[in-house]
Amino acid sequence: MQDDLLRQLHAFGAVAESGGIRPSSLVLARSPATSTRAVARMERILAVMLFERTVGGMRLTPAGAGVLARARRIRDELAAVHAQALDSRQRTGPVAALSALFNERRLQLAVALALLGRMPDVAHLADVSQPAVSQAIARLEADLGQPVFVRGGPRMEPTDIGSRWIIHFTRVLHELQQLRQCAGAYRP
Repeated sequence: MQDDLLRQLHAFGAVAESGGIRPSSLVLARSPATSTRAVARMERILAVMLFERTVGGMRLTPAGAGVLARARRIRDELAAVHAQALDSRQRTGPVAALSALFNERRLQLAVALALLGRMPDVAHLADVSQPAVSQAIARLEADLGQPVFVRGGPRMEPTDIGSRWIIHFTRVLHELQQLRQCAGAYRP
């Protein structure tokens, strides 16, 4: 299984927009060491330096600026889902913080389930157990405070709002795919 680039991208965006590791730690509610590891992992995944480390702090490289643009588009997609979840009349529970949506695997499984309609098919495609798929979807729904899928028929179909969210999730996954493919273009 590949690294969860989306989770690392969330940390990278916080570091880039807050101006450094220490300020991002407050935004992310993580230790500075955790933020440092996340940025290093992201640089390793993409095989490119995202920041110039200087005595005065961290400054985005040209590659980092390109990655930040994608990070912002992704954040905007997930923020739209989060806002819709908060405003939804279908809510059955609390909505988690926006950061909870930065989980690439859950988004992949939700998009696959919307396409295939059956958890066993998604489990086979993703090479995971059916309970793992079920747990990931249940966690996503809990984070959004409402069902994303209608259960009970021969196929699991997205709810009305779930259909809109699947579109956002697909865009996020496309951005991540493009980021992985284009990372080489950011190298000097």
